[in-house]
Amino acid sequence: MDLFLGIDVGGTGTRVAVVDADGRVLGSALGAGGNPITHPRSTAFGVLADTLGTAVAGLAAGSVRSVRAMVVGMAGSGSVPADVLASELATVAGTVGITCTPEVVGDAVTAFAAGTPEPDGVVVIAGTGAATVRMTGRAWTDGIDGDGWLLGDIGSAFWLGRKGVQAALAALDTRREATTLLPAVTAALLGAPTAKPGSPASGLWLRERIVEAVTAQAPIALARLAPLVSVAAAEGDPVAERIVAAAASALVSNVSAIRAPDERTPIVLAGSVAGGRTPVAALLRAELDAGWPGCVRVAGDCGLAAAWLAALAGGVRGAAATELHGSLFGRVAS
Repeated sequence: MDLFLGIDVGGTGTRVAVVDADGRVLGSALGAGGNPITHPRSTAFGVLADTLGTAVAGLAAGSVRSVRAMVVGMAGSGSVPADVLASELATVAGTVGITCTPEVVGDAVTAFAAGTPEPDGVVVIAGTGAATVRMTGRAWTDGIDGDGWLLGDIGSAFWLGRKGVQAALAALDTRREATTLLPAVTAALLGAPTAKPGSPASGLWLRERIVEAVTAQAPIALARLAPLVSVAAAEGDPVAERIVAAAASALVSNVSAIRAPDERTPIVLAGSVAGGRTPVAALLRAELDAGWPGCVRVAGDCGLAAAWLAALAGGVRGAAATELHGSLFGRVAS
């Protein structure tokens, strides 16, 4: 029985899935962040080895030798020569008895496949970072953003978290724009700080403490504050609602820039912001549905998507590939 193995390697989490051609998931595991692009290589490859080992531990004796193909989806993989990365991953896979050579693809490829078996379309990824990518033949052919927290990632969790902190600071300076993000951000960053009651400088004191707390951690840690903006927007806070609307608008504009109005290929939404149950996702989906009715899909498990891509690499084709995708993700990916 041929088996196919997929790995979705993220900065904060790693998913592994082992499937057969009938769509049965025979092994799976969730591990810590194992991306060697964003973590020390020894640490990352240790995580990958451990997570792989957990995923294949439940397979029948000797079944690991039946893994015919392996696909690894990894953000930033293009920054390392493909043959070097594949060789290093093959060494890791060999520690658990897997002998096939891994194929490494970008995370946009697995995200798109997690939403549709079709080869062409657009994927909108908004998680910690953000990118909108044109897929042709399940390969990246055009895109907008994905430029990282310093230069872009508009609409991402990082962007939302930063906007949330900026709104809190605006509530404390001369703008005095009231928002529930102020107490939410203060509690998240500082716990329950206090200044002298009635002190004219209390606002300045609190602003300085917030700035100190933010600058004391890695910039990307601001992504953890994105849920505060989502909660505030859902509760009707006008400032948070504007932030959410701006995020959704930016992502829709990105799609419009690389997609014709009459195109009917799938639009896949992926990541915790675009593909999750968030106010941004709700607005984004509504606007995309209005422009391209019936085209929007929501990505499922990217580890399973990598395993499905491995099945394609292993020879599963045509109707069998579509049927396998349906078995893994449900008949209708929407």
